[in-house]
Amino acid sequence: MYKIAPLLTALFMVVNAWSQMPHEVLLLVNSQSQPSLKVANAFAAARQIPKRNMVYLDIPENLYGGSATITPEQFTELIWEPANAAAKERGVDQQILAWVYSVDFPIRVRTDSYDRKQMSVGGLTFMRNKIPDLDMVEQGTFLSKLFAGSNERFKTKLNAMSLGVKKDGLGSAVGLPPEAAFLQYGLRQRMPLPSMMLGYIGEKGNNVQTVLDCIERGVRSDHSGMRGGVYFVMSDDVRSKCREWLFYPTINELQQRNVVANVTTNFPAGQSNVMGILMGAERVDPAAVASFAPGAMAEHLTSWSAEFQRPQTKMTEWIKAGATASAGAVVEPYSNPNKFPSARFYVHYASGCSMLESFYQSIACPLQTLLLGDPLAKPNAVPVSVRVLGADSIEEDFTFAVMANSPAPNPVFLYSFLLDGKEIRGVSEDASVLLRIKNLSDGYHELRAVARIKHLVQFSASADKSIMVNKKGRSTTILPEVVTLGKQLHGMKVRTDGPENPSLLRLVSGELVLDEQPYDPEAVLKLDELMLGEGPNRVRAVAIYSDGMEVSSPPINFGIKFNTDS
Repeated sequence: MYKIAPLLTALFMVVNAWSQMPHEVLLLVNSQSQPSLKVANAFAAARQIPKRNMVYLDIPENLYGGSATITPEQFTELIWEPANAAAKERGVDQQILAWVYSVDFPIRVRTDSYDRKQMSVGGLTFMRNKIPDLDMVEQGTFLSKLFAGSNERFKTKLNAMSLGVKKDGLGSAVGLPPEAAFLQYGLRQRMPLPSMMLGYIGEKGNNVQTVLDCIERGVRSDHSGMRGGVYFVMSDDVRSKCREWLFYPTINELQQRNVVANVTTNFPAGQSNVMGILMGAERVDPAAVASFAPGAMAEHLTSWSAEFQRPQTKMTEWIKAGATASAGAVVEPYSNPNKFPSARFYVHYASGCSMLESFYQSIACPLQTLLLGDPLAKPNAVPVSVRVLGADSIEEDFTFAVMANSPAPNPVFLYSFLLDGKEIRGVSEDASVLLRIKNLSDGYHELRAVARIKHLVQFSASADKSIMVNKKGRSTTILPEVVTLGKQLHGMKVRTDGPENPSLLRLVSGELVLDEQPYDPEAVLKLDELMLGEGPNRVRAVAIYSDGMEVSSPPINFGIKFNTDS
């Protein structure tokens, strides 16, 4: 039986919990890298990321190869500004709570000539492209507002919370200790921007298939429970000792959540179904673990686990051995526990938070940290099922209803709705949404209903409903015959119906325009596989009329597989 952990004090009362859903993730893809396209396609399909949330950037190989280091100016020009501009133009900027980088992106930013004052790409993303006091970065004294305790500066141990709770606040009636007073009204516009990278495939990194396997493990872990053991490995190494003080208190917290955890002086070689390893060592052999459970997080605090041109065991070895995520520092971090996940990572994970949420609640200073793996893995989340009820085709205003269920006891559900990937109604207890025909173009639309349990940690699910709109008699259809125009180049014909012809035809994948031509009933729209990349894909044809209406066809779903390895 699923249980929602009791909330023990006024600090942890039940609130409206917004959190990290697929539509709240912006997925960044390097269009100059076929591996980046392939990994992003797999992640988007597996995690139901709306195509509207996929942003294609142009990052040259000299910036993601070698040391994978860029300047702050390059980060601004090539990543920060175009990604934010795309999100704003598409109307999704206000719903984004986290970024996810595909592979073949830089991992470090040269914020100072002294490497120990340099930041990770994830760190500068977290700071929303504002470089903080670099002495605080080096010393690890910067304190993240997402950190849930505890350390020498933040004594309180907060319960696990979803990202949206941190953003929107707990409410004025909640009593809070002074160091957590900001949670009363939430971070709002001061909310940092957490991120993860799906994988690293550069020097001493993983290969593409290993990254794809990692994503698959993350998906498979959802709602499966933390059935394997968590191992806190102690030693005389300073890398270990700096975090050991939280090991035993964390075991007590995990026991309350029915998670098996052990403090040991022996590396768990030969152990099966391992859910987690937290340790400190210069060198370690992750392959000695017999097997990791889906959703496992394992890491070793050391100087250069994410400096791939230096010695020491790399964080990517954990992914290769079967873990679903790991963490490391992109520059020398010293033996500073504030720059690494604390043992309480597993408390947040066991409470139902996602991998990304658990990382950021357990790292006090994430500004030099590289996080790899599936950010949306959530093995201890309570399952929720959703159904959308309503017509398949509408010619007038129509109200769609949602049914949600969960094995959690007496759940109270909150609902939100998206149309074509864009939020059209925020979170409320109303399980219905009215679509007004005057606001819609003819053709294909996709309604997504999101249901979440009202709780500090979101337990949620979504369902999509395909809808055809007909108010002017216009429609667009991709014809089944596909013409081969060349290697990895294909042609598609489109039929449009209605009282008048469109002025323009366009072939798109989400917001990515693949081809555009003036209307001609015999026009052949070109599909270049290299623009889309390998893996699961979907395209639509859009007919654009003189009055500005854009009429979409139903999508065509297909897979792309190149003959050569990528």
